[in-house]
Amino acid sequence: IGFIMLKMIDVLEQHLVQDFKYALTSSGSNFDDQLSQGILNAPEPQLHDALSSFLLEHNPLEVAHALDISPERIQAIQSGAALSHENIKDTAKVVALCLAFETDTLAQVDVADSLQDYPI
Repeated sequence: IGFIMLKMIDVLEQHLVQDFKYALTSSGSNFDDQLSQGILNAPEPQLHDALSSFLLEHNPLEVAHALDISPERIQAIQSGAALSHENIKDTAKVVALCLAFETDTLAQVDVADSLQDYPI
């Protein structure tokens, strides 16, 4: 029996994924609240599986560093212990990065020259 690695785009509602693409290319979006609510409404086992899969593919310590999240918090996210409302801000950062990779949205965003060498 094989393990199916869930993607975040399969866990979150489709309109949220579409809004994510739009939010990255527009200013003045209230997408942070929408993303947080989408995370809290997502089925927790599938959300945990998608986050774990993403962090298995990418070095969790590099992700933590790039997103300004403590190593302890990234471990809590990876283990599923940080999926509650109290930890939503850091979880949302990881989910957003995951969505950016899965939707290939980073290629559509202008990144300042000063950030070009930033890890990830």
